[in-house]
Amino acid sequence: MSFRENINRICIQRGTNLTAVVKQVKGSSSFTSAINKGSLPKEDEMVEMAKILHCSVLDFFMDEEDLAPQNEPQNEDEKDILRVYRSLSRRTKHEFMAMVYEFENREELEGDKESSAHSEDNPHRIAQA
Repeated sequence: MSFRENINRICIQRGTNLTAVVKQVKGSSSFTSAINKGSLPKEDEMVEMAKILHCSVLDFFMDEEDLAPQNEPQNEDEKDILRVYRSLSRRTKHEFMAMVYEFENREELEGDKESSAHSEDNPHRIAQA
């Protein structure tokens, strides 16, 4: 999605319109048509627009997949995980989540090991030290 599409979508969600936001930021609404034709505001103006709209500047540059509801499983594995989790008792859910967090931490640590192993294998490492 383009900046224009995103900012207009966000304005509608917030119960306002682009003209009103541009007028608050620039003191005049004349830049509205430039945005609707593809122009981008300056960085500080985008920051101010985001503050007015209570969003992030990154929201102005979202793609279609970023807008997809994340509460829907994205593939069969996620569906299976949700099915299993939802079938568990409350106590078992806590145990399951403890395993998930343990797995997450292990993956993070293995990632750290891989990055340090790559730097140890680097022949330029000695020259850099």
